[in-house]
Amino acid sequence: MVALLSIFKNIQLQTPSDPPSPADSPNSLDVDSLKQSAFSYGQQALEWVNAELLHTSTLIQFATILGVLVLGIILSPLVKNWISAGLSKLPENVSRNISGPILQIVRPLLWLAGLFIALPTLEGMGYPTSFVRLASSLALAWVIIRTATYIVPAEYRQATTWIAWGVAGLNAFGLLLPTLNWLDNNGFSFGDRLITLPFIFRAILFSALFLYGANWLSKRLRARIDTLPRVEPSIRALISNATHVGLFFAAVVLALSSLQIPLGGLAVLGGALGVGIGFGMQQIVANFISGIILLTDRSIKPDDVIEVDDTYGVVKSLGLRYASVVTRDGKEHLIPNEGLVTNKVVNWSYSDNRVRIKRRLRVEYETDLRTATDLVVQGAKKIDRVLKDPAPTCLVMEFGDEAVEIECRFWINDPQNGINNVGSAVMMSVWDLFKENGIDIPLRQEEILIQPGSVLEVKMAKE
Repeated sequence: MVALLSIFKNIQLQTPSDPPSPADSPNSLDVDSLKQSAFSYGQQALEWVNAELLHTSTLIQFATILGVLVLGIILSPLVKNWISAGLSKLPENVSRNISGPILQIVRPLLWLAGLFIALPTLEGMGYPTSFVRLASSLALAWVIIRTATYIVPAEYRQATTWIAWGVAGLNAFGLLLPTLNWLDNNGFSFGDRLITLPFIFRAILFSALFLYGANWLSKRLRARIDTLPRVEPSIRALISNATHVGLFFAAVVLALSSLQIPLGGLAVLGGALGVGIGFGMQQIVANFISGIILLTDRSIKPDDVIEVDDTYGVVKSLGLRYASVVTRDGKEHLIPNEGLVTNKVVNWSYSDNRVRIKRRLRVEYETDLRTATDLVVQGAKKIDRVLKDPAPTCLVMEFGDEAVEIECRFWINDPQNGINNVGSAVMMSVWDLFKENGIDIPLRQEEILIQPGSVLEVKMAKE
């Protein structure tokens, strides 16, 4: 290995001792020098192959490595079956979680074990072990990379694997530290700092780790907060959103501190953000502050039934920017918090879930009004969703020009299940009772009065 590296080093460093003379033919000189250089390098490479690769000790190392590889391939299915049989005795959730990372490293573990056994054996026989050590280093790197990448999200595993193998290869050939030193000393200046490739890599790595950790912890804490007993839904939403924002802010601060970036520079960034907020983010800030107001004063809470303009539905969630309202037809409206604070909002379940619904009907003047109102009450009581307490009522509202108008009033305690549907059910029930008892609902009639001496014009028109 040392001889091979010296050959490449000589190739890079050798230069012609004397420049060609102008009197000489340039073409013949270049061809001759190239022939001599090629012959010299080829002779050195051939000597290295004869001395190193074709040496008996080297061939024994290659044969040992090949035997370990073949043996690992043959034994890995049997070992996997034994491990699977043992894992099947564990609880199903435990077995499912650990079987993947264990089974995928069985073969490289067998190779690593075989190479570790071969090392002292060859040393005891007096043979060199440089290639076997190199193979064992790569096998160990394989085991570590396979295990480490299993916990990395699937979309990042391929890139992580290639980077890890590059580092492992450089380390196996003893080139990792020189490469890192060269990269650390070469880059471009930004202020008083040298921006290098390792610095960029560390910045991406630390930022990804801290943000991923903050997101993971935020999900766990928010799920726990949502189950807190005796805490109002709006307070739970406020604590959950504050925890989410605080964790991500802490992740950013930790990432900057890990990269040794002075946090005092954030003051300049904060001033720039303040200017941007003042001119271009007014609506976002207004929605953010409105969201905090809604979460603290508890005027609108998750699971409340609200009506905003033409939107009627149940509040599914409250965020710092918008509220999610699901209507009866399954549409999810994202209403900005500012609109909920500044506009008129009907909260059907603000202090009580009970809601009174009114429906008007018309009956003829010949109808017995007491019988009609009793039938309306009976029809409302037949509907399951109508509350028995307070009981439904029916009132005579107006003696109109053509009919008597009466109004049915009844209560429900589940407005989230809809209002028009229960109103329609009550009207259908009343309609059936009216038909059974011979009560008619009058139609609108219009009378045309022709005064004496008036002229009535009649025109014939084709269709």
